[in-house]
Amino acid sequence: SFLFIEIALRELGPLWIVAGRTVIGGLVLLSVVVVRGALPRGRGLWLRLIALGVVNNAVPWTAIAWAQQRLPSGLTGLLMAIVPTTTLLVAAGVGLERLTPRRLAGLLLAMGGVAVIVGGDVEQPGRVVAVLVVVLATLGYATGAVFAKSQVSGLAPPATIATGQVLSAAAVTLPVAWLVEGAPDLRALDAGTVASVGLLGAFGTGLAFLLFYTLVARVGATNATLTTYLIPIVAVIAGTWLLDERLGLGALAGGALILVGIALAQQVADPPRPRERA
Repeated sequence: SFLFIEIALRELGPLWIVAGRTVIGGLVLLSVVVVRGALPRGRGLWLRLIALGVVNNAVPWTAIAWAQQRLPSGLTGLLMAIVPTTTLLVAAGVGLERLTPRRLAGLLLAMGGVAVIVGGDVEQPGRVVAVLVVVLATLGYATGAVFAKSQVSGLAPPATIATGQVLSAAAVTLPVAWLVEGAPDLRALDAGTVASVGLLGAFGTGLAFLLFYTLVARVGATNATLTTYLIPIVAVIAGTWLLDERLGLGALAGGALILVGIALAQQVADPPRPRERA
C-alpha cells in the first residue's frame, strides 16, 4: 500500500488517492457481500459504520498519504508498525485491556523507537511533522479498532462491516477531495498512477480486508495480528527495491525498537497452572 501511495502521489493529491482506494475497495467488498446476501441493514448499524469509516479509514489514510509527501514509503511502513501498541493504549484507557508492566515496557520501547526516528530528522521540521502525523494516524486506527470491538462487533458479519465502513469512507472523502483538491484530469494521468490507485483499492483495501477477516476466522484475532510484523518488512523491501529508497541507521534502529516493543506489548502471560492434588 505504501508503495502504491508513493507512486500515485506523483500526480494526485492525498485526498483523491484515498477517494480512489475507498471507491475501488468498497466495490470489491460490495461484490462479495452481494453474492453472500449480507448487505448492511438498519439505521443504527449504518451510523456506526459511517463513524467507523471516518475514524478508521478516511482520516488516517488521508493523514498517511499527506505524510508520504515528505517521508519515504519504507519509513512510513516502519512507523505504522506501532498500531498494536497505540491500540493497546486506547483500549486500556477505556477499560477493555489491562496495561501490565510488560505491556507498558513494550509500549514505551515502541514510542522510544519513534523518538529515535524523529531524532534523525530534527533538522528537517517538515519530516518531523510528517512523522508525528503518521503517529496520530495510528491513533485513528486504534480508536477505530476499539470502537469496532465495543460498538460494532457482532452486529453483522465481518465482511459486511468492512464493506459498510469502506463505502462510508468513500462517500465522505469524495466530496471533500473535490472541494479541497479540485477535479483531477483523468485523461492526463500516467498509466503508473492509474495502476497504483487501482491496485491500492483492489488489493491494498478490498482484498486486504477480506484476507484479514478470513485469517481472523481461521486462526483467531491474536494470531492474525502477527501480520503486523510483515508490514514494515514489506514496506522497506518494496521501497528499497522498486523506488531506490535508502533508510539511515537511525530509522532502521528505531524500526527495530518498535518491533521489539510490539513483541513485548502483545505477549500475554500464560494462565496459572492448577495445583496438583497430593
